[in-house]
Amino acid sequence: MSDIIVQFKPKGDRELVRAIEALQKAKGRLKGATDKTTKSLGAFDTRTKRNAKSMSNLSLAFSTVRSKMLLFNFAMGLGITQLTKMAQAAAKLESMERAFNNLSGGAGSASIAIEKLREATNNTVSDFDLFQQANNAMILGITQSSDEMAQMFDMAQRLGRALGVDSVKSIESLIVGLGRMSTKRLDDIGIIVDSEKAYQKYADTNGLVANSLTETQRRQAFMNAALESGTKKVNIFTKENLSQQDSLDQLGTSFANLNTRIGDLTKELTPL
Repeated sequence: MSDIIVQFKPKGDRELVRAIEALQKAKGRLKGATDKTTKSLGAFDTRTKRNAKSMSNLSLAFSTVRSKMLLFNFAMGLGITQLTKMAQAAAKLESMERAFNNLSGGAGSASIAIEKLREATNNTVSDFDLFQQANNAMILGITQSSDEMAQMFDMAQRLGRALGVDSVKSIESLIVGLGRMSTKRLDDIGIIVDSEKAYQKYADTNGLVANSLTETQRRQAFMNAALESGTKKVNIFTKENLSQQDSLDQLGTSFANLNTRIGDLTKELTPL
């Protein structure tokens, strides 16, 4: 149904005309006042939302400070000697992380890379050890990408688990073994490499003479053979299942990372 609008047209008695005109003006002023009130209520609602957001942020800030203070009080309860050791560990981790960022091509790339390494090792290796072994791998030039490094770390952990070797030692054996072409270090995690056969295979594949390979070519031949051997052994295993030892290593990793976090917090709050 359409709305019916009735409009008055002032005509006739002069007093009646003035009354109708006054009514029309009053109606206009009422509409203006209503519009202003609506606008004011809108602004008030916006300010209210902003204040609520500010209060939320302030609450979060207080919550963060409270958490830091609780951690700091906990750390202080450990004693000055232990607190100093934690601060030193945090400083070493910071140096390792800075070097890792530089070698990885920036903080953004480094953040992605370290997450891949944590996943590859099932969080059984502390951040400090991950940074240390990753830096070692990049300095020795045995990896070309974070994905490749993560695969190597995963391989080393799984091979080491089968031989009762912890994750850190397994990764170190693989990195050092590949970087220094050490068959003895690789043998610690079950990777067997015959250097002469590796050189000959590389030469045959690339149409070269084995005894004329350069040092770079020999290194690549050795690495290819080692990774091929390790991959074959890993493929024998069924789907990866974490052991009781892995669970204990995860717990130890959590404590190690907590210690360095407390050390960071100590440095932040000491000036206060």
